Amino acid sequence: MADPRRPIARRIGNLGSGAAIIVGVWWILALVMSNRVLPPPDVVFARVLELFPTPLVAHAQASLARVLKAVGLATVCALPLGILLGRNRVADSILSPAAYLMYPVPKIALLPIVFLLLGVGEAARVGIVTLVLFFQMLFVVRDAARAVPASYVKVLTGLGGRPVHTVRFVVLPAVLPAILTGLRIGIGTALAVLFFAETFFTRYGLGFFIIDSWSKVAYIDMMAGIVALSIVGIALFTIVDLLESVFVRH
Repeated sequence: MADPRRPIARRIGNLGSGAAIIVGVWWILALVMSNRVLPPPDVVFARVLELFPTPLVAHAQASLARVLKAVGLATVCALPLGILLGRNRVADSILSPAAYLMYPVPKIALLPIVFLLLGVGEAARVGIVTLVLFFQMLFVVRDAARAVPASYVKVLTGLGGRPVHTVRFVVLPAVLPAILTGLRIGIGTALAVLFFAETFFTRYGLGFFIIDSWSKVAYIDMMAGIVALSIVGIALFTIVDLLESVFVRH
């Protein structure tokens, strides 16, 4: 019987080798450039330890909480709408064109409108990240729901299943991998948008910490904030991978 710990160990090993490559390239660039704007990794990592837990953890927690709230809101909105568009041609023909027009619009360009509508507090920052994740998830869920074989639905209907059973036992299991794919694709963009949103009207968040350090010419602190933001991104990716390993059967 296969050891369930092997995929986890392999994933950790892959992450370790990838981190080693990145740190190696970073070290070489720092030596070649010999510029204080790009301090070497050992100096930055030492500063990360100095800034841990205060104030780095508070900024990281603020950013992570905003992303997790946005993930929840985007999932609640995109999942039922994506299933509706994938399973109902009339709804798809009416709503999909509008979604297509909105999807390529850079969501960060809507940040002033979001600030005007939701204020300059937490709701605006969560809202702009929710917009990014919503459209990423909507289309992958719709396409996955549309790709469910009609024969599966006919079999369940023949056994007395109702539409609610079709959604629960056929469509949802089929779209779950798509939901996780949408999250995985959207997280990187969401963090980039959140970074920008955190530079306005707030004093907490890694975006604020990085730009504040840059404005003070504290380049080592700036790089420490970038490392912390990278760790938040890796943590989010890891959570998605764990969810996939638990709920998706390959």
